[in-house]
Amino acid sequence: MKKKMMAMFAAAAAAAVLTAVPASAGDAKEEILVGAIYRDLTQTWFENESNAAKATAEDLGIKILIGDAQEDPAVLTDVLDSFITQGIQGLVINTCDQGMSQIILDKCEAAGIPVVAVDVPLIDEDGVYIAPAVILDSYLCGQQTAEWLLNYVEENGGMEDPSATGYLILAMETVTSCIPRADGQYDYFTEHQPDFPAENIFRVDYGEGSSDSGYNAAAATMTAHPEIKTWYVVAANDEGVVGAARFLEETGLDEAAVCVGIDGYLAADEFKKDASPVKASAYLDSGTVAKVSVTAVYENIVNGTEIFGEYKEEGKEFGVYPFGSVIVTKENYQEIMGEAAE
Repeated sequence: MKKKMMAMFAAAAAAAVLTAVPASAGDAKEEILVGAIYRDLTQTWFENESNAAKATAEDLGIKILIGDAQEDPAVLTDVLDSFITQGIQGLVINTCDQGMSQIILDKCEAAGIPVVAVDVPLIDEDGVYIAPAVILDSYLCGQQTAEWLLNYVEENGGMEDPSATGYLILAMETVTSCIPRADGQYDYFTEHQPDFPAENIFRVDYGEGSSDSGYNAAAATMTAHPEIKTWYVVAANDEGVVGAARFLEETGLDEAAVCVGIDGYLAADEFKKDASPVKASAYLDSGTVAKVSVTAVYENIVNGTEIFGEYKEEGKEFGVYPFGSVIVTKENYQEIMGEAAE
């Protein structure tokens, strides 16, 4: 059984590792090889981020290996080991399990490989960052989604009956970088709607953040509360609200519903429809994350530049590069997102 499992993991790792993207330049930079591992390349955000990482590597004239952890710590380990064996000189990583943070860092430090965490920080048991990171201001992003939702409701006739209205926060409670999104969504809403019935606010974990898990979490919550006729839904990503939207449509609750996501990529598809309960999303540019992270690793390898040294706060060991979001809607998404809107 053990040999069979090892073979399965090895096969998964082999399938997850893509061919290195060759550098276009003909100088010594061609010898530079970096790796980038993402938690789930079936999710639009990570697919776009990985493509931007390839483009950045090509612009820099270096090679890059792209790995898919497939939301599986065992696969992540195999991909990382494979990358180290292939001689990567730097690593960009979005871990699917923060409990592996120290293991990831130890493997890289032993091989002399600088690391940049993206989207999800590498942390110790106390939640302290143990590597440089590119991180969204998640709390502010969550606040923005709740603020836009309440403004939209007010501009479209206001809240008719709070007792028959539900506020559903789809949260990714096991991902530390996503928890503040839900905190911001809860805090802003309750601060600006102090008289809203507390029993009609639902904060529900939807696991790894897929559309299927968003659908299931919304279905369970909404089915259990047939007295609620109007649903306001926010989530940690677009997948969550799109999943909720599909259930709302199946049950005929979509016309009165207002859903606001985070990322923008799946929301763009909703905006192309004649009608959808997904009204807005806090757009995050995955291209920025990829460009910043890959370039930082490159500069460290070539010039010895401290990764995000200019963003290192006093008393902190590592720098954190912050990036923010902008609300996109059916009216403005093409202008703001550009090619990403397609």
